[in-house]
Amino acid sequence: MRAITVQSWGANPEFTSNYPDPTTSDPDKVTLKVLAAGLHQLVRSQAAGQHYSTNSAQLPYIPGADGVGITPDGQTVYFNSIAFGGAFAEYVTVPKAAIVPIPAGADPAHIAGLVNPGMSSWMALAARVDALPKDWTVVIVGVTALSGKVAAEFVRSLGAGKVIGVARNANEMAVLNLDQTVVLADNPAETDFSKLGDVDVILDYLYGPAVVALFNALDSKVPTQYVQIGTVAGPDIALLGAVLRSKNITMRGAGPGSWTLQQFGKELPTLLAAVTKLPDMALRARKLEEVQEAWAAKKERTVFVP
Repeated sequence: MRAITVQSWGANPEFTSNYPDPTTSDPDKVTLKVLAAGLHQLVRSQAAGQHYSTNSAQLPYIPGADGVGITPDGQTVYFNSIAFGGAFAEYVTVPKAAIVPIPAGADPAHIAGLVNPGMSSWMALAARVDALPKDWTVVIVGVTALSGKVAAEFVRSLGAGKVIGVARNANEMAVLNLDQTVVLADNPAETDFSKLGDVDVILDYLYGPAVVALFNALDSKVPTQYVQIGTVAGPDIALLGAVLRSKNITMRGAGPGSWTLQQFGKELPTLLAAVTKLPDMALRARKLEEVQEAWAAKKERTVFVP
């Protein structure tokens, strides 16, 4: 079969036209014909061998954490393969428990491109945040990334009354569905967070110095639940203990492992329905043969359509 493979960790993935077709005799698994699979930031990390889900993966490795495929009986389903990859190919074998029918009339490329970015905020709020007050306030750090833009849409339907975006690009934030914006300074410590006020939830896609600056400046009179989702700006932070002792902040992370696949499966039908209602996010469909061009276009929202 045609596929994208990683031959050594850290090297760019390559296209191959003769990778062995996957097979299974396990009654709890099914082999799907792949219709679409998204090139997410998570997948780039997996392909580089830098994501915790690839700790025990073997080479050659087929990237791809999820997508849309067709079952042998003709049903179109969303599938999740985050634990083992394999989506960037013509066929993939997955557990039957990891598939669910997509809504009638849904575009497979739209689903494949946006479920993973949407999963981050959806599961953060479904599984990693405690009871929130009515019309809660949320700060989305890194709101101009695709996951942040999807989060800005999702939080409205999930009960947020005020949505605040934090990012470097003021022009990009201006066209998003936000109530307030904070522009990150070149030196994040110099960012003006003084007008945030009370904050119920922080969804963070950046980490690094921006979060330290936010925590230092936070002056919320209500409990603030911080959820760490992405590490685009840095893998760690240096945070004074006094900040946590002097402010009512609860810190959690959101990602596979912090929530279970059973929890994700429970949320998935509602998540899929929400994804179908998202506006156009400028996804670009590419063939597997275009892997080199797609990998070089880091800001492009690629969906591979075998």
